[in-house]
Amino acid sequence: MNLFKRLMCSVSAVAVSAFLVIPVMAANEAQWKRNDKGWWYEEADGSYPTNAWKLIKDKWYYFDGIGYMVENRWIGNYYLGADGAMLVNTSTPDGYYVDATGKWVEGVRNTVNISKTSGSGTKRSSSVAGSSRSGGSGGSGGSRRSGGGSGGSGRSSGGSGGSGRSGGGSGGSGRTGRGGSGSGSSSGSGVGTAGTTGNTTASNNTASNNTAVNNNNTTHSVNNNVTVPSGNNTVVIPSGNTGNNTVTTPNTTTPAVSTQETQIIEALKAMGLTEKEAKLYYKINAYRESLGLPKLSFSKSLTEVARAHVRDSNTYTPENQVDSRGEQGNLHSWSGNGSWTRLVYTDDHHYGNGMWSKPREITNYTGNGYEISAKYSGMISPETALNLWKNSPGHNQVMSTQGMWSDLKTMGVSIDGHYAHVWFGSDADPDGYYDVANYDVIHP
Repeated sequence: MNLFKRLMCSVSAVAVSAFLVIPVMAANEAQWKRNDKGWWYEEADGSYPTNAWKLIKDKWYYFDGIGYMVENRWIGNYYLGADGAMLVNTSTPDGYYVDATGKWVEGVRNTVNISKTSGSGTKRSSSVAGSSRSGGSGGSGGSRRSGGGSGGSGRSSGGSGGSGRSGGGSGGSGRTGRGGSGSGSSSGSGVGTAGTTGNTTASNNTASNNTAVNNNNTTHSVNNNVTVPSGNNTVVIPSGNTGNNTVTTPNTTTPAVSTQETQIIEALKAMGLTEKEAKLYYKINAYRESLGLPKLSFSKSLTEVARAHVRDSNTYTPENQVDSRGEQGNLHSWSGNGSWTRLVYTDDHHYGNGMWSKPREITNYTGNGYEISAKYSGMISPETALNLWKNSPGHNQVMSTQGMWSDLKTMGVSIDGHYAHVWFGSDADPDGYYDVANYDVIHP
């Protein structure tokens, strides 16, 4: 009987350089623009805000990681309405009151009890004020402003891929080749169940997603490359200022971080985790909670693997290696400068065993490991990594342990420099977990 093997769902966000031809515009000619993905605000110089608050004609708006205006969801303690403007002096659709500055007033509720925020599936809880409002992701897929959105310029073709045993269609993002939406130009690929490949090009930072499966020696793959535009690519914490085109806060204060988040992060730091590692772990679980999913445990062994990979990535950039066929590696590659086997991990998943085995090569962990990865041109933040993964169907399926990934119960996290690597597993960790009292998680 053949055992079912799973090739990791690899999610890579790779920083690349590109040149943009920006038309000359008259001074102060900032304007709203729209495509089929949503609205964004373009400045006179052609740039636009990302991961930032912006005051425009006396109304506050928030723009997501690829620059689209956020609608119908919470950002911290502030709610963005259907027109994208921050609500003030009113009740939100889920029944909470916001004051004149737009900030949620704890303990004050409308008599109407709507348990889910519009479009996010998020239940409000005062103990997780900083995270539970984040809800769904803004604008997944392509970020190219001209031609816009999912599917790019229409060069996509479905393709049945290989032997066509299960007939998976264009955009498959999981182990079984289920349908999904690719971004940009795509074509069928893979052996057996069809997968797809998609590419959208815009400017500076690219997020890509590789999902693959090894099921009875049949490989399925999907690769969605989503480009993050140039401009302000850091998470902007609003701060007091004035002017219609200045990034400031609604009320000159930083939106509050929940008490629970602070407590969990401090407890994890006391166990030896860095603040970024603790925050990324917490935010992934907060996102899972917003979807009604249980929180995953924090594996010591998988964290050791993730840390080793982050160090190796920052020091040697092993994704720049090529294999004996001349194929370029991706972010799941490892150099030969460590206590592991060198791996040039290529997009065709030819070296899948080299990925699964890394936890066994480095730690006492006996099971397979599955990785999502991100690289950023600047210093990567937990928020940037999480937003990239949330905005890609392939990343999102792994983080939310959906479909064929439903047996994943634990993760290991590391983030430093330009890289973030998160490893997932379904086997018990013999070296234990970073467990925090009163923070309920599931274990294998």
